[in-house]
Amino acid sequence: ISNILPSNFEVKSLMGPGVDPHTYKSKTSEIKNMMNADVIIYNGIDFESNLIDAIEEIGKYSLVVSLGDIVPKDRLRKTNDFGGTYDPHFWHDVNLFAKSIQLAGRKMSLEFSSYKNYIDSSSSSYVKKLIETEKYVKNQISKIPDSSRVLITAHDAFGYYGRLFGIEVKGLQGISTSSDISIRTITELTDFIVSRNIPSIFIENSVSQKNINSVIEGCKSKGLDLKIGGTLYSDGLGDSNSGADSYIK
Repeated sequence: ISNILPSNFEVKSLMGPGVDPHTYKSKTSEIKNMMNADVIIYNGIDFESNLIDAIEEIGKYSLVVSLGDIVPKDRLRKTNDFGGTYDPHFWHDVNLFAKSIQLAGRKMSLEFSSYKNYIDSSSSSYVKKLIETEKYVKNQISKIPDSSRVLITAHDAFGYYGRLFGIEVKGLQGISTSSDISIRTITELTDFIVSRNIPSIFIENSVSQKNINSVIEGCKSKGLDLKIGGTLYSDGLGDSNSGADSYIK
């Protein structure tokens, strides 16, 4: 949002790096910040489940924009494994995220009409950067053989990413990090990894590594030395030292 608004607008981020929005609980001071804001921008699609009631109440007298609810519904992934009917992690589809920014920019230019020209121009510029990012990622992934395009993660947040870039995605946990994990699930994922001889698995910056470690140990017991491939930013950005402190980075 900072990319599309003038510099004299103050943009406050409620959830910092590494925070899990699925289980986030707000403080009284943060609710006050929201109540005093001119606009609230949030992901929506039940992602910030513990904030929905407060946001909807504030929306009765202030502008509230849910990015996931302004994009075309036919481009969202349907699911039964969540509190809602759609997978909320839509921003992992860069093209779909760009669409949400474009639509949010239109709402901002209407709300702050004296800044319309600036907001329209900066929104268009940022969307172009996002589309360039999508092309870059597609080019990088095209270098990976089709049979090796498998992504193993801590929870099922990368369905949109897999759909856009042609990657088979397996999550240990469901779409929400608050969903339960059974021993059977760990065993099934371990068997899948061993059968495909997958070399590495990924941890997420906002999810405990405990369950991933169980999979690594399970694979080791079956003769596969599974490596940790790196960190994924599934539900939020990284800190300033991570190299992932902005969407495009």
